[in-house]
Amino acid sequence: MKNHSLSSKFTRLGLAVVMLFAILGAAVAPAGQASALAGAAAQAGGTAASASSALSAGTAASVTDAVYATAEFVLKNGVQSDWQAMGLAQAGYKVPASYLKALEGKVAEAKGVFARATDYARITLAVKALGGDPANVAGYNLIEKLYNNDKITGQTLNNPVYVLLALDSGSYTIPADAKWTQAKLLAEILAKQNTDGGFTLTTGASDPDMTAMVLTALAGHKQEAAVNTAGQRAAAWLAKAQDKNGGYGDSSESVAQAVIGLSSFGIDPAGADYTKGNVNLVSKLLSFSAAGGGFAHTAGGSYNQLSTEQALEALVAYKLLGTGGKFFDLSGTAVKNPQVSVSVTIEGPKGTVAEGSVYAGNVLKALEKAAADKRVTLVNEAGNYVTGIGGVSAGAFGGYDGWMYVVARGGAWIYPSVGMGDFVLEENDRIVVYYGGDNTQVVDSVILTPAQPQPGQDISIKITQKKWVWNEATFTSDPVTSPAAGVQVTIGGKTATTNADGLAVVTGGLPANKYTLAITGYQKDNTPAIVRHTLALTVASAAASRPAFGDVKSISPWALESVYTAYDRKLMNGVSEGTLVFAPKKNITRAEFAALLLRLTGKETSAAASAGAFSDVKADAWYYGTVNKAKELGIISGVTSTTFKPDGLVSREDMAVMIARAFKLDMASAGAGAGTFTDEDEISDYALSAVRTVTGLGYMSGTGGAFDPSGAVTREMAAAVAVRLP
Repeated sequence: MKNHSLSSKFTRLGLAVVMLFAILGAAVAPAGQASALAGAAAQAGGTAASASSALSAGTAASVTDAVYATAEFVLKNGVQSDWQAMGLAQAGYKVPASYLKALEGKVAEAKGVFARATDYARITLAVKALGGDPANVAGYNLIEKLYNNDKITGQTLNNPVYVLLALDSGSYTIPADAKWTQAKLLAEILAKQNTDGGFTLTTGASDPDMTAMVLTALAGHKQEAAVNTAGQRAAAWLAKAQDKNGGYGDSSESVAQAVIGLSSFGIDPAGADYTKGNVNLVSKLLSFSAAGGGFAHTAGGSYNQLSTEQALEALVAYKLLGTGGKFFDLSGTAVKNPQVSVSVTIEGPKGTVAEGSVYAGNVLKALEKAAADKRVTLVNEAGNYVTGIGGVSAGAFGGYDGWMYVVARGGAWIYPSVGMGDFVLEENDRIVVYYGGDNTQVVDSVILTPAQPQPGQDISIKITQKKWVWNEATFTSDPVTSPAAGVQVTIGGKTATTNADGLAVVTGGLPANKYTLAITGYQKDNTPAIVRHTLALTVASAAASRPAFGDVKSISPWALESVYTAYDRKLMNGVSEGTLVFAPKKNITRAEFAALLLRLTGKETSAAASAGAFSDVKADAWYYGTVNKAKELGIISGVTSTTFKPDGLVSREDMAVMIARAFKLDMASAGAGAGTFTDEDEISDYALSAVRTVTGLGYMSGTGGAFDPSGAVTREMAAAVAVRLP
């Protein structure tokens, strides 16, 4: 074996081995941001392609952005319905396997018996979309329950429509003597068409929702003359019924259904026939995007689950129109390369460029999304290779240096032999895109001695590194590990350099606290010797030397470690001058919690540092400077315009608000905990976004499914939350 230059590797393997000058695709919008939808709506407005033309590039790109944002918003909230699961699967995302398992459990619990034909149809569609077999769900054949269903006629038109969609979703065997074949269902549906071309749920005037749903079902049989004629009449009715504002009254769901139906039938809902003024059905749908994510029932409204799941289906249906697909055509296998949740770190030659979490199916898409999310530029040559990231171009140091990548999976590095666009990702992969050269290695292992350092104790860090060496015999790159000599270890403001054995020692130790240990190998006028690597480290008192709280037995087991950690880090003290007492069940006051937040954020101040803000916060009180500084920083507000009530108790919802303000949490992600708690309607309007944000980030949690917004915060609760905060 010998170490080949990158140039040599290019010669032998093309461009698919180490240098990550990977093929670039179209740029995408930041994942999960509501602003993507607003921008998409603006771009899509005014597009007036003919119904038979290909989708306009601008509209298609806008819809792609919106699909990403909506799908990832739904995933962040947790999949809550079969329709959401279908939307995610058809959008190319991996739906948690637990959802299909739970669906199978539901069928088993019901012993395969449901009251409505639409229940069988919905479950069939969901199971099929998620890669299951509707003919054998927990031992029950749902397909037979559909074609032999005796509750289709005499009901709403939904029944034959959705049963037809379900039977069309895959290649199922339907006996000739079945009560319902596709031909019989089509006859039942076509017989309900009104003279104006539209359809309705039961009887009466045509309505857009039912007309669009029928059009969706007819799409799979449009090659039949009678079906095609009926479909064209229904599509024409949808154009005629569209109002001057581009929609159908105030409902986003009606617009979504129209987009699904027309797209399924091969008609562009952003075309001229469906454009009123400068608004078409696609741009109208995007205008219902809700602040914080998802879609609203009416324009300007708040997130609505039903509206969001239908909007996602519509956006995906429109996207599929560009490739000739249909939303409810599930006859193929489940997505082979679904978009999964992964982390991405971009390490430049002098520091970290960006890091974050995204959903993607391959490394290239993950890089594009992460870069877009952090507003980092990507540069490519002639549309083929990634040659620059964040202003750093390949060859910056005059050699064969450039942008490379590795993937961590299951605790081990994968050194890809393919370009970014060809590397298939799995859930929870960690991607590191880094600038390097032949000399650049990755951290293979880090061993701490002692494994659990105590305050003031020397810490030894032994580091091994890994590189891949070209093997002439096998035409592959073999991993080689060695001590990481001459690299820097930084922790808690102290830096040490490893010796020839890869060993560094932080003498004198560190105070009790949580730390990030960073390993770097930056070099002047050269690529890094090692890719920056970090890991979390906690320095805490050993059990034998822990403070002897006189009331330790009163501390709840779930809070014990947090109480000790908060005490070690000097975030919270005892409550008595003599015997050390923590008083875990004592309620914390508004002034005490403000002081805790200032300690956590490193913004403590003296009593004289800030001017008085409240009449009931006296200059001689211990909390005078604390309260005034917290007010100045926007962490707290008064109970009135002139009073703070410092000795008043902190409620759980006020705790969430103060945390969100102190750490400047991104309230755009306020949907993170939406729908989680059984008592969410009891949370005050001013606190709802903060509660959703802090619970979504894991800083606070509920009990027994409830959040208890008005409940008082005890000292042990405050300790448990404090040690979780960044």
